[in-house]
Amino acid sequence: MSSSTLGKRKSRSAEADSGHLSTSGLSGAQAVLQRHFEARFRPLPPAARAPTPPKATASSGLARHGQDGDGYDENDQETDSDLSDSEWGGVSSDEDEQDDGDNHADDGDFLQGGAHVEVVDHTSSQPTVTSTMSKRELKAYLSSRPPSQPTADAAQKASNSKKDAANDQAEDSAAFLANDLALQRLITESHILSAAGGNASHYLSSTAASSAANTKSFAAGRTRRITTELRVQALGAKESMLTQSKMPMGMRKGISTAAISREAKRRREAKENGIILERESKNGPGAKPAKRKKRSSERPVDMPGIGRMRGAELRISAREAQAIAASGEKKGRDKKSRGRRK
Repeated sequence: MSSSTLGKRKSRSAEADSGHLSTSGLSGAQAVLQRHFEARFRPLPPAARAPTPPKATASSGLARHGQDGDGYDENDQETDSDLSDSEWGGVSSDEDEQDDGDNHADDGDFLQGGAHVEVVDHTSSQPTVTSTMSKRELKAYLSSRPPSQPTADAAQKASNSKKDAANDQAEDSAAFLANDLALQRLITESHILSAAGGNASHYLSSTAASSAANTKSFAAGRTRRITTELRVQALGAKESMLTQSKMPMGMRKGISTAAISREAKRRREAKENGIILERESKNGPGAKPAKRKKRSSERPVDMPGIGRMRGAELRISAREAQAIAASGEKKGRDKKSRGRRK
């Protein structure tokens, strides 16, 4: 056997070994990818792989030539080289096509199984949330000095003490005044609120909630108007907001008559139930305001009790002159009657 034949055999064996290594490397990468895919999604069904093509073509040719011995020529060398080239190219292409077919088959099986495909989109930009710092922290961050913990604790204690002092002052002044005002208003408007709703403490609690004044619409608005009127009157208002200045006389008399009858009914029911009410005021609902008597101004001791002084002249009106004459006649009649009795 010649030296060229031995070199050719060695090169063929080296090429076969390298092909086997590359095939094992591809199968190992495919196994790693499959394990990663199964850990990520779900186990893949076992795929039926096609049998690998026989690689004994070149080896059988070599064995035949080895058996023939010296029957090796240039034509056989050319055919062997062609076979080796075609065999190497065919094995690699077949494995690639087989791997691609397996991948497509696995993907088809995975999509047919009905599993959800996870899509990750990184195109949308979300604003990052930045933590805000106070002025003190920002100043300490921008300064070159290292921050001191005792200073921060002292500042926090000082702010807490200021807040406590402010809270104490608010409780002493503003909060107490607000509570007093709310309590005063509640006491003043309690009869309106108890009549508007069924209050157990009110003597008309059984009929208050079902009364006609509360069952009709806008009853809360009427209660609010009455309470506002009471607050305005407490502030010193001269005229009431609920009274209408211009209306027909028949309507005004009807309103006053209804108010008087309601007040009389309320007092009668309270008297029957043994409840003591407030004193009846002369300026109650429907009552006319009492006329004030004009009081004569106090005169000095040296001034006369009748007439008016204008400079050095005393002016007496006709009414005052008639009153003086009538008083004189009365006195004369009294004296005559006394004399006759004696």
